[in-house]
Amino acid sequence: MANYNTDCLCVRCTHLRPALDPNIQKAYLGKCVKREWPFTLSITLQGWTECNVFAESGKTYVPPQPVAVKAVAAASSAAAAKKVEFYYSSTQKPGETFPCDIKRALQLVKDLQGAGVNCKAIDVAGIKDRFPIYHKSVSGPDASVRPVFGFKGALVEDFGTTVPALLIFEGDRYPVLAFPRNDAVRGTIRVEQALEDLVAEKAAAPMTKVVG
Repeated sequence: MANYNTDCLCVRCTHLRPALDPNIQKAYLGKCVKREWPFTLSITLQGWTECNVFAESGKTYVPPQPVAVKAVAAASSAAAAKKVEFYYSSTQKPGETFPCDIKRALQLVKDLQGAGVNCKAIDVAGIKDRFPIYHKSVSGPDASVRPVFGFKGALVEDFGTTVPALLIFEGDRYPVLAFPRNDAVRGTIRVEQALEDLVAEKAAAPMTKVVG
């Protein structure tokens, strides 16, 4: 196609910029900032070959430099890097409904840290207000992978105390997974099991060799 380029971007619009939000990047490549009117946002889809804003102006689109495109992609990937947080209490034992081997979980956290994963253990005994974190565990994950917290489950008083929790982020705001949670196939997935899965996943990941 004459008006097609390898980056699948609009070939005429000079106001196009790559999408920076990693969630938007999953569906779209970028957007025309000229179309950011109130309540209006024009987003260029893969395969589009023209922009209505400049279709009549005769202006020619100059594709961004590959280095710049790669830099934006790298920055977005870094922003969406996986982060793991384990919440437990040093002063209160886990309950019987959702048990957790704290010692084992802490060791697995260290194993992930040693493997280069951004993982940390947080003692809720030093946190006065746990609701903001609890709210993330309830509202962040997709409904199909809801944790045990929330409606008919563990309440905010249980978070990190009687029910130690594991949150997995792929961004900075809300977790994509929270444990323990109920799975249709595996049943209840405990915190230790989730950590073991992460350790196994990291061990199975191919090593990337950096050439200077």
